[in-house]
Amino acid sequence: MLNNIKIVLCNTSHNGNIGSAARAMKTMGITNLILVNPTAALDDHAIALACNASDVVRNAKIVTSLDEALSDTVLAIGLSARKREYTPHLSTPKEILPEIFTSIAGGNKVAIVFGSEKFGLSIEEVEKCNRLVTIPGNPEYFSLNLAQAVQIMCYEIYSQYNGSVAHLEQGIEPANFADNQGILNHLETILNLANYKNKDNKQTRRKLQNILHKAQLERDEVDLLRGILKAIEIKLN
Repeated sequence: MLNNIKIVLCNTSHNGNIGSAARAMKTMGITNLILVNPTAALDDHAIALACNASDVVRNAKIVTSLDEALSDTVLAIGLSARKREYTPHLSTPKEILPEIFTSIAGGNKVAIVFGSEKFGLSIEEVEKCNRLVTIPGNPEYFSLNLAQAVQIMCYEIYSQYNGSVAHLEQGIEPANFADNQGILNHLETILNLANYKNKDNKQTRRKLQNILHKAQLERDEVDLLRGILKAIEIKLN
């Protein structure tokens, strides 16, 4: 469904911003880039800052008007740092997400429109958008560059579309019940060897077990702890 979202950059004046925006997009699974009247060239500098998202830059569609960029869209979201007169209700990125997902789920195109680095969106460009979004920030100093604003919008979308980090956890083997019981038994052995006295040994075991539950150990961590406990046991003996 993310293919139904396009990032539209209007009058971009710095080639590095195009590359950096492309990198921000692809990192969050969005690859459709539209450039409206860019004054910056899609040169080697843009490609370099795109890093492994150079394909997004090379496949960017260049158009001569915002009308052309929005011609097939149902939802056009303009990014602005301030409320404009005679414009739609001002929303935050999180607030606009349900409408974005409803649109793309129905197969409709959504455009997220950013203005030039120096002036942002013009009044005429804002009026062509049927939604207006602002990124909340410090009112005393709020200064995001273009690529940062693109990154935030794309992140908000992707985090709700697929917020899983399971791909980063591949290969991690969690400790099972037997692993935790083995640590508990080993701890009891060492406490006995150390002549540790407690009024309620059962209560001590319960508390230690609760600590292990909270720790959510992985198998290699269990192996490390058992090795340490074994060394202590040998020393005590």
